[in-house]
Amino acid sequence: MSKVFIVDDHKEITDLLQRVLRKENIEADTFYDAYSVIEALKKVLPEVILLDVQMPNIDGIEIMKIVRKRYPEVKIIIMTAYAERYKSEFFLQNGAIDFISKPFKLKDIRKVIFRVLDRDNFSHNNLEAESVRIVGESSKLKDCMDRALKLSNSDAPILISGESGTGKELIVDFIHYNSIRKHNKLIKINCAAIPGELLESELFGYEKGAFTGAVTFKRGKLEEASEGTLFLDEISELDEKLQTKLLRVLEYKTFERLGSNKQVFSDFRLLCASNKEIAQEVNKGNFREDLFYRINTFNIYVPSLRERKEDIPILINYFIEQFRKDYVTRVKKLNGDAIEILTRHNWPGNIRELKNVIQRIISISNNEEITKEDISFYLSLNDKKNEDSRYVHNQDMLSLEELEKQHILYVLTEVKGNKDKAVDILGISKKTLYNKIRKYNI
Repeated sequence: MSKVFIVDDHKEITDLLQRVLRKENIEADTFYDAYSVIEALKKVLPEVILLDVQMPNIDGIEIMKIVRKRYPEVKIIIMTAYAERYKSEFFLQNGAIDFISKPFKLKDIRKVIFRVLDRDNFSHNNLEAESVRIVGESSKLKDCMDRALKLSNSDAPILISGESGTGKELIVDFIHYNSIRKHNKLIKINCAAIPGELLESELFGYEKGAFTGAVTFKRGKLEEASEGTLFLDEISELDEKLQTKLLRVLEYKTFERLGSNKQVFSDFRLLCASNKEIAQEVNKGNFREDLFYRINTFNIYVPSLRERKEDIPILINYFIEQFRKDYVTRVKKLNGDAIEILTRHNWPGNIRELKNVIQRIISISNNEEITKEDISFYLSLNDKKNEDSRYVHNQDMLSLEELEKQHILYVLTEVKGNKDKAVDILGISKKTLYNKIRKYNI
């Protein structure tokens, strides 16, 4: 029989959990303070400790550290109503194998305990690999993250709003991996990237022979996301037919695959995002009002970069460290004047634009320290790209050769073909410049 220790200073919680676990043939002992559980561990070791954070005398974090040091074979699941004070990474890095935020449903805590008891190869490193890094210390970002954390264990739909490039998808990852559903799938669909007729089959799945080309049976994303999270990006692009079908799924949690009249049940948590103001789309008649209210049970606004400018130096250093792992580069830092210029910039493309600028600098520059002159030039190119339709803003990571080609082309354009000025800016010899021009057919 498995043995579990329950440590919480609220007797009604420990007693309830004890009854639930005993019904599942799991032996459960209860403790209300640190000293009693530490003494008990000297006599017998449980497989799992359910540990509350807020405890008298010694809090749960200190108990966790003691247990991990003395009894590393004991698995720890953290229970906390104070998740705002501690990020999930903190629990996992300090020895917890899993965590759950209060208030939780009994079925959820049961799932967590069963998962830990049944999976011997499970370790907190599995979750650490999935932990989401959202960089910044500004009050607006913290407000956004606090709200996301508080809503993570709710099953209600969330509409995530904000400008393009602000990191809405990272918020989705953060919510999923801080929720009870974190061990199940996170399915993502960009509604703007798939034509309507294909999107329907992608979401609902189909039976063999349902339509021309349906040569095999296929599960849809709604079905794959069961017990997990479904993220619909650019949901405002759904056509009227799909809006109606999605509304029905949200109301009944059932749907039919294309070519079938058999009801399929799926228990997924829905997260949505859109660059458009969906309320305005409702007023225009482009989006169903009842669906809008359904997906907008809760709203999380992701601030633009110009609303959190104090985070720009932190993001710069973070991106430099990340890109230094991918590129052979001399760049180590930006000097104070360069950072000040970047901080003053308006960043219409938000974090994505900042990331692309740092990537370009890292991959091309020959200097260890980037100056304001370098930064001014890069920003002028970015501004020119935003204004000139000849330059397409590529949101994806570019290859090093493509970056180099674009950079040389931008420099030559900026200096009106003056190769003496170009080699000074690029930091290369004229011979190298001519070789690059021939190589890239500029």
